[in-house]
Amino acid sequence: MESKPPAPEQRSPAGGESALQLAELDAVPRLGFIKEPSPVTPLPDLAKSLGLPYLGIKRDDLCGALNGGTKPRKLDYLLASEPFVSAPAWAAAGGIGSGNLVAITAAAEELGRSVRAHLFWTPLSSGIEENLAFIASGPAVISFYRSRVTLALRCPAVLTGPEVGGVPVIPPGSTSPIAMIGMVRAGLELSAQVRAGELPEPDHVFMAFGSGGSAVGLALGLALGGLRTSIVAVAAVERLLSMKRYAASLSRSLAAELARRGLKDLPDPAPMEIDHGYLGRGYAIATKDSLAACEALAKEGIRIEPAYTGKTMAALFHYARRGAITKNTLFWHTARREHLIPETNWRDKLPPELARRLREAGSPSPKITRRRVIAAVSAAALGVGIGVRLSGYPPLAAFQGAVLSTWEAHVLESAAQALLPPAPIEDEPPGTLASRIDRYLTGMPVATLREVHAMLALIEHGTTPLGGRIHRLTSLPAPDREVFLSGLARRGGLLAQAYGGLRDLCMLGYYQSPSTWAAIGYEGPRVPLAYDPLGPERMQWPTYDALVAPKGALPRSAVR
Repeated sequence: MESKPPAPEQRSPAGGESALQLAELDAVPRLGFIKEPSPVTPLPDLAKSLGLPYLGIKRDDLCGALNGGTKPRKLDYLLASEPFVSAPAWAAAGGIGSGNLVAITAAAEELGRSVRAHLFWTPLSSGIEENLAFIASGPAVISFYRSRVTLALRCPAVLTGPEVGGVPVIPPGSTSPIAMIGMVRAGLELSAQVRAGELPEPDHVFMAFGSGGSAVGLALGLALGGLRTSIVAVAAVERLLSMKRYAASLSRSLAAELARRGLKDLPDPAPMEIDHGYLGRGYAIATKDSLAACEALAKEGIRIEPAYTGKTMAALFHYARRGAITKNTLFWHTARREHLIPETNWRDKLPPELARRLREAGSPSPKITRRRVIAAVSAAALGVGIGVRLSGYPPLAAFQGAVLSTWEAHVLESAAQALLPPAPIEDEPPGTLASRIDRYLTGMPVATLREVHAMLALIEHGTTPLGGRIHRLTSLPAPDREVFLSGLARRGGLLAQAYGGLRDLCMLGYYQSPSTWAAIGYEGPRVPLAYDPLGPERMQWPTYDALVAPKGALPRSAVR
């Protein structure tokens, strides 16, 4: 006999009549892109196959404005605020197939504005070229960068704002305090649909986490609407760009914006878990599971893409199949709908290097031409110059890294000298602080270590493009190092996050030295000398005091 999934649990939202209503947000100016709620499509067959009582999809892809997707919700408020509402042009950055740039381009066309689109290369996958064609066909002037790192080094202002070349910058993902109000409204919209009986109250909402504004705004909107729902935010970007403290910072800035507009005494946002386990090899790179999820939804007549929504749906499938979710579940479709119509000559409007990359994408073996030979020789010469810059790191007496290389140890030691107070640490050979940090990093996930390596490279060699200095960080005098690093903190955005990560690592290594403890009033671990965990003193000391590792010990997960 065929088993049936349990019936959807019906319950009334907790907020009752006291829940915030959509009308209370109407005092905040918006452009009116979102005129009616996006529908919710139930998927009973898929729910049955996953053992869920209810599975539905919130169809933001069917939003009428700007080709659909979740971005119009945020742009509805962002572009109605200064300086955007009165500016003739906007600047924005994203991958070559950025859905955010598609929405911004559509908004610019509708409102009679222009866009300076700063695009970096991403691998081609479903919808990428179609998005690029639409951007190029619109009122956009495209600047191309070979990678996100190149963009961050050559034009950091377009990532950190507030303007570049006199043009206001729309932040990455259109995420800002005012923009997130659009997703607060989305949470209230869903609450109204639950009250109207269009769907049972979801226990879980799965949503992609990119710039974070959609998930953070939705979390507050769900709470304001009285829903007892938790969010599983599936990271589509690297861990360094999607940490919990970053989401918490966004949440605080959103609450402050609402308070400034008279909406105070806000509830705690809905619980949100950020899951980094489905990113795969990196941003905008499809995974086997995300492609399979796209195929599964295509059978239901619903299009998703593999970089954001595909990875999110793959996570939902995995959670359900391992029993991590067993109750009413909603998938929030954040991507645009199909069938963008570009101009036939859109390729002619691309920067030459981007047009060439598109032509060569997927080409197995490019022809050897004189131009390529010259380029190869030039690259080799450049490599020699880079080699000089990357060399000259002498061994450190106390450093033998399991995770970090010698040059990275030099970066940490040099940064610590600039960031930390004059050391009370006595008689420690060079490299001791870096060794402590190396031990801390041992056993960390590979993706996290990759982010640490990238951060240290940016700090070491960003002095030229970001600080106008010829020498790398470790070759600068300590005062100049301090000026450069504090400048990163003031830039905000990703550069400030890199500064914060570096500072935290330096402090972690610094305060592991017993000679620093007195300065912060710490007397050290409460473990007496010759402590016998099996003796009578067991009753006098907390059990965790016996867990102090021997000097030099590594975690069990360490790779030797």
